[in-house]
Amino acid sequence: MKFILTLLLLSNFVFASYTIKYQGLELGTITNFDTLKDNYLEANVTNKIARFLLGKDKFVFYNEDYKGKKNDKKTKYKKDNYAIVYILNKAFSNNTEDERIEVKKDKFIDVKFDKNFKFIYNSRNRIKSKGYFEMKDGELQSLIENVNSIEIIKNDRI
Repeated sequence: MKFILTLLLLSNFVFASYTIKYQGLELGTITNFDTLKDNYLEANVTNKIARFLLGKDKFVFYNEDYKGKKNDKKTKYKKDNYAIVYILNKAFSNNTEDERIEVKKDKFIDVKFDKNFKFIYNSRNRIKSKGYFEMKDGELQSLIENVNSIEIIKNDRI
């Protein structure tokens, strides 16, 4: 039953489009969250200035568990130092229990459930990431990370 529920929830994310912003600048769009199971998040660069500065068409945020190759010349690879991939995995698991996720020794994410999922990523007693994500009817609406000004927001369908 849990597997079927997870499959249904993930299917909602597959057909949604999301905008990713960093420091208020729209970087691009995320069209598919299937890559989270492989420990990375892929987005297309849509901002012309960002594309010029990066010199790439896509960017990939990956965590320590990423095992894929980083050899696509049109893709900018960036290690996820803010635990966004872990936090999105938490959102997709639809787990409503407070939890401490240990990333590595002395690195952990505290996730608390209330109206929104609140998270704090603590690395060696320093808060590296803090924010919340909003869910509605089992679907991610937004992820707001306050320390580094990262936003992933669902685009409205017309």
